[in-house]
Amino acid sequence: MKNYKIWIKLSLLCGLFILSSFRVDIKFHIESDYLKITIDDKGSIKSLFDKSKEKEYFSNGQSSPILSLYKKSTYIHPEKAVYNKTAQTISLYYPSKNIAIVKIINKGRYLRLELLSLSSSKDIEAIVWGPYQTTINQIVGETVGVVRDKEFALGIQALNINTIEGIPESGDNAGGGMFIDPLPGQQLPESLKDQIGKRVSIDVNKDGDLPDYVRMYRGSMAVKKPHGSELRLFSRNRNIPRIIGADASIQYVSAIDSDFLGSAIALFGCPESEVLNVIEAIELGEGLPHPMIDGVWTKRSRRPSEAYMLYEGSNMDHCLNYAKQANFRLVHIGDIFESWGHFGLRTKRFPNGAGDIKKFTAKAKDAGISIGIHTLTTFTGVNDAYVSPVPNDSLAKTGSSILLKDLGEDDRELFIKDPLWFNNMGTTHTIKIGDELIAYKSVSKEEPWRLEGLVRGQFKTVKAKHKVGDKVDKLANNSYNGFLPDIYLQQKYAKRLAEVCNETGIDLMDFDGFEGLEATGHGTYGENKFISEWYKTLDRDRLVCGSNTAHYFWHIYSFMNWGEPWYSGLRESQINYRIENQRYFQRNYMPGMLGWFKIDPSYRPEEIEWIQARSAAFDAGYLLRIDESIEKSGFKNHFFEAIREWQKARNSRAFSNAQIEMFKDPKKEFHLKKLTDSSWELYPVRLSMGNEHKFREVQTGEPVASHFNIENSFGAQPVQFYIEANTIEGNKTATITNLKLEINKFQVIEIDESIKAGDKLMCDGQVLYLCDATWNKLKELKIGSMPHWDEGKNEVVITSDFSGEQSPVLKFDFKTIGKPEAVKSIIDQ
Repeated sequence: MKNYKIWIKLSLLCGLFILSSFRVDIKFHIESDYLKITIDDKGSIKSLFDKSKEKEYFSNGQSSPILSLYKKSTYIHPEKAVYNKTAQTISLYYPSKNIAIVKIINKGRYLRLELLSLSSSKDIEAIVWGPYQTTINQIVGETVGVVRDKEFALGIQALNINTIEGIPESGDNAGGGMFIDPLPGQQLPESLKDQIGKRVSIDVNKDGDLPDYVRMYRGSMAVKKPHGSELRLFSRNRNIPRIIGADASIQYVSAIDSDFLGSAIALFGCPESEVLNVIEAIELGEGLPHPMIDGVWTKRSRRPSEAYMLYEGSNMDHCLNYAKQANFRLVHIGDIFESWGHFGLRTKRFPNGAGDIKKFTAKAKDAGISIGIHTLTTFTGVNDAYVSPVPNDSLAKTGSSILLKDLGEDDRELFIKDPLWFNNMGTTHTIKIGDELIAYKSVSKEEPWRLEGLVRGQFKTVKAKHKVGDKVDKLANNSYNGFLPDIYLQQKYAKRLAEVCNETGIDLMDFDGFEGLEATGHGTYGENKFISEWYKTLDRDRLVCGSNTAHYFWHIYSFMNWGEPWYSGLRESQINYRIENQRYFQRNYMPGMLGWFKIDPSYRPEEIEWIQARSAAFDAGYLLRIDESIEKSGFKNHFFEAIREWQKARNSRAFSNAQIEMFKDPKKEFHLKKLTDSSWELYPVRLSMGNEHKFREVQTGEPVASHFNIENSFGAQPVQFYIEANTIEGNKTATITNLKLEINKFQVIEIDESIKAGDKLMCDGQVLYLCDATWNKLKELKIGSMPHWDEGKNEVVITSDFSGEQSPVLKFDFKTIGKPEAVKSIIDQ
């Protein structure tokens, strides 16, 4: 018995010795080139250590498991971890009796983590990488997945499309949102001072802009926390069907063959200056998309930040001519498709389809110009063959039920088993039964459940009889009153759009409507699946932009360009929104883009230079919409020259830091004058805008006088101004005569010209001109000597005679200009 006990002790000792050579069950360390991670025996990170600076970046007191499980809205954290150094695996044991095996490999600049297996995984809804807690909160890149300060950065990258940003309870659409969070120096309205941090919902396309105190985040892979920040990715078991949304946005999401096994991430820490080098190493090492432009990785190229042009006219020779005059190297020619869905290419501009487009892209290439096109991605038109006359079975739906009663060809109501999904009516109120599309007006309020007010044979489908038990699908709509594909059909769209690129030779694909991919119910995973298919089908890399962004897409797209000109005047339309986007781009290693602008023939050079100064302020490109209406403008050549010279100065790093800071104020105006091919003069400009002189009732014999005070902070100079005569109630015959401007009580401009609605006048400090509605000079007006602005305050009194109360309103914009600063290129372009 004694010998037996000795044998038992020896066996235990040997076992412990053997185990100790493979495992550490207190704490163990895993290192990459720059980062040392300490993990405890419960599978949680306890240290994120910068090896070079010997500085800790883990936030003590926070839970940070290597891998969490998610089930029924609950996180399950590991309670035990065993590290096998030889196999390079960590076995994680959970209280739910699950065991996860995670492979962890030092790849030099980063650590690669992959979920190899999970026992009893059938009832686990998702796995979560982390979340990983850090002390860094200076710059939090919510899409790229990198948090950083001036010295060090920590980051994670998803290595496959089934690993997506965020956490599972927040849904699959990448997260983010808008929050009340004023910047230093910004004043909140008194009613909002207790609302800091509150989420708000703002539609900039309806409201026109963001309040300046609202911050916008477009993802949730990295989020700011009180202790610093949090990095997180997750992967969902999509073999489990789900219900998402609520009320009128509820949707049933069918199971598909995709789960979290094989989910993999890269985890890294590095000096801040090395972040892009590390991400490039991850892309190349892990087979992620790594697009190149002109032999340069897109993320390092200057091409994605260049200004470019949108042309939607019919004369493609004009298109290239305008691009050359403005020195644009990229031209977006808009939508080229017969219909959305099948994406045929025979249109009025290109009657022979792909062949015509390819000839045009080749001609543009010979001129040094790349051509881009626009698509609404998976938006499907009601005229497309996927909808009419026979609808495809893979159109996306919000849910389904079955018929409880036979439906005749002319019946105007139908009986269904479950009304739940049909309250999500969408814009077309469309259901699909077999090959018929049917619109309905409403859902009954009581049983038996009925769809009422039917319109049969919608969108030229064929009316038919339907039997009890037939499936009734409620179709999902896009925001343009059309439809969308499910996650299977969308892959056909992806391949077709790649084929369009290959067939036509275009160099930019603009995926507008990218958010429509969320209609599959699989959110960012659906987006990843689509864009991965498109990218793999290309014959070469392209420039890419779109309406929506996510982490995997970050590797593929070249730039994003949000902000539109349709909602107010040039200087007001979505200005805060455009500037807030620049903060997002800077956080996420993306090129600056200011959004879309247009050239209107009524614009003056100041409008175009306003755009250019903001472009220089944020080193941001923009899209400028130009069409044949520019031919009407008296300032056409001024426009093209301003675009060329400002963009040349920006791209050659000619502006000083002080000048760039001035440009960031959207209320400031500037003029750039070319001296040589590499030098300019920069003038500060002040416009006193919107001063109105108009008819009003006065005493008999009293002149109608308007008084304005014009501040000139630049020193004495000749008077400059613009006058626009705007119609009253559409009256184009009423006039203004004997117009007189009295400046500082002794200088007078008398205009001996009858002014009608639509007329414009321009004084450039030397000559006064009468112009037409688009600033073409009609005649020079004689005024004697040119008045001067005094430095400081100037009083302007305007009088005139009116032919009646419907005489036009005169709008005066007074202009002063300061002394120039030198601007000189510091790099060759």
